[in-house]
Amino acid sequence: MHTCFQTSLGQAHPQWAKTALLAPLIGLLMLLVSAVPVWAQTFTFTAVINSGQEPPPNTNDSEAFGVAFVTFTLGSGELCFSISYEESTLTSAETNAHFHAPAPPGENASVVVQLPTPGSPKNDCVTPDLTEEQRRALFRGLWYVNIHTANNPGGEIRGQVIPQVAPVFHP
Repeated sequence: MHTCFQTSLGQAHPQWAKTALLAPLIGLLMLLVSAVPVWAQTFTFTAVINSGQEPPPNTNDSEAFGVAFVTFTLGSGELCFSISYEESTLTSAETNAHFHAPAPPGENASVVVQLPTPGSPKNDCVTPDLTEEQRRALFRGLWYVNIHTANNPGGEIRGQVIPQVAPVFHP
């Protein structure tokens, strides 16, 4: 029997000995865990872009078609995108491109992020100064990408940015 941890009566308590030995190990483990960097959560979004998603009164008959792949990293607020479409099928030259929010399909909204203009593809990462409400709108599918042209200044092709997996927000 171990005698290093004895009471005044001279009896050893091996349970205390185990606790005394585990305490420094637990402390070291907690120190190591706290030193590991926190991995930021990155979420993925997609959009199919076409003229059919432009709300009335826009009745353009553009045959242009495109896709958008978007990621958003919660910790840094970084928004990355890869947007491509067939420029040759636009009815006229591209004049502008944006992410808009908040709006469900069929409704218009304000510009949230300016995209590189003109041309396809549009590949970049930006860290826009988004409000909490704008972030929540992104995760609720209330953002859309819009490509504007000379013939269709309100937008020629549009696609709703849909989350692939959305986090749960509590009020």
